[in-house]
Amino acid sequence: MAVSGVQKTVVILLAIIALIVGVLVYNTTREPALDREVLSQAGIFLFDAPRNVPAIQLTSAEGEPWSRDDLTGQWDLLFFGYTYCPDICPTTMAELREIENQLPEDQAASLQITMISVDPNRDTPERMQEYLEYFSEDFNGASGDPEQLATLARALSIAYIEPDTSEENYLVDHSGQVVMINPEGQYVGFLRAPLRPAELSQWLPRIMAQ
Repeated sequence: MAVSGVQKTVVILLAIIALIVGVLVYNTTREPALDREVLSQAGIFLFDAPRNVPAIQLTSAEGEPWSRDDLTGQWDLLFFGYTYCPDICPTTMAELREIENQLPEDQAASLQITMISVDPNRDTPERMQEYLEYFSEDFNGASGDPEQLATLARALSIAYIEPDTSEENYLVDHSGQVVMINPEGQYVGFLRAPLRPAELSQWLPRIMAQ
């Protein structure tokens, strides 16, 4: 049975309408692209290209060797601080715990939060383990040789001043940002302090899904 010109026109019009509807549905349901400016307003800064992390050898809070290999296979948030810090460190660790608790279960399972101590003189593995467990049993820690620490810190744009350990109750000046490492073990950006847990818990799953 032959198809008339009118029928062909109707079929074409229906196909065009279906295409338009499909595009509209896709545009309204898909996640919008990550906007760097919007992210920066939430305290998130992503690099244009990932940066390599140097090979280092530290000791974990569990007393085991800790290296660059421990930063692969999952997303990592690294915070450089120390357990005797009176203000910035406990505040940041509490904020990181809040972020972890607010993430969807699957994202929380694929995120590792690690504190790198810039005070290896006092922060023994035992001391770090006790400190971290106060915030979360899932938190990791690492520290060790000052030269290894300095190498890692420089690569991750972290600044700190080695203290005079002969002084009693000395303090350590250090940066407050939190470093972001992707599952390939690459430095991809950082979170600016003070952290904003409510906003970060909304954005991090999208960043981790990229």
